[in-house]
Amino acid sequence: MPNFSFPQEEQNFRIQNCKTPQILADQLAILCAANNFEYYQLCLTLRRGLQQTDLTLLMQAPEHWAEHYTQNTTIQNDSLYLRAQSQSRPLFWQCEAKPEHESFLPMESWRQFGMEEGIALPLHGPAGFCGYFALSRHKREPIRLQDFFHLSYLGHILQEQAIPLFSPEQSGLSCREKECLFWVSEGKTSWEIAQILGITERTVNFHLNNAIRKSGCKNRYQTVAKNIITGELVHTMNRISLTHLIQYPQTLSA
Repeated sequence: MPNFSFPQEEQNFRIQNCKTPQILADQLAILCAANNFEYYQLCLTLRRGLQQTDLTLLMQAPEHWAEHYTQNTTIQNDSLYLRAQSQSRPLFWQCEAKPEHESFLPMESWRQFGMEEGIALPLHGPAGFCGYFALSRHKREPIRLQDFFHLSYLGHILQEQAIPLFSPEQSGLSCREKECLFWVSEGKTSWEIAQILGITERTVNFHLNNAIRKSGCKNRYQTVAKNIITGELVHTMNRISLTHLIQYPQTLSA
């Protein structure tokens, strides 16, 4: 394993300046060695709908691991990915190895390939992105507390840099098309949308048909669902209801 040693600030800078997937893969390999790990795996999924998900994998792994992972340990059975979907805190091999632990994860397949110890950082982003960044090594050495804090912060930087690199082009919906889809999501008919926006019903249908075509969908309802999942259609902040307010009962003096 190459011996790289860079200050934490430089490691962050290197990740922030990756402009292509290949450059990112190269820098992750350097980052891996600089933090006393041998292997890494970046797993990102992009939800294009409720039934379609794109998977991106970048890895530096033991021999035959990539073949094993893609053929046998599919994303549906990846315990790290399944856990990363529902939590943000890092996952440690050393903690997850105990069945009585509340966060137990079966890591046998990873250890069979020599990845004895490691940490996985859950990643969550806009446009339906989810995944994790895992660092591992063959030695069972506890991960130091200072490394934990640094790697957790590095995970946020990696998330911000990696997701745009693998994001597909947006549908390119116009503002009016998004407006029409928004009101469809509120259960409005074309006639009702026309009254709200002050345009003709024919114009509303024109915009909706354009949105359907650009999104590659079959109808307006599928178009709404897809663009919400991919993050192109977002909620408005026009109507906000305060549901909870908890205030400390005493006034704190300066």
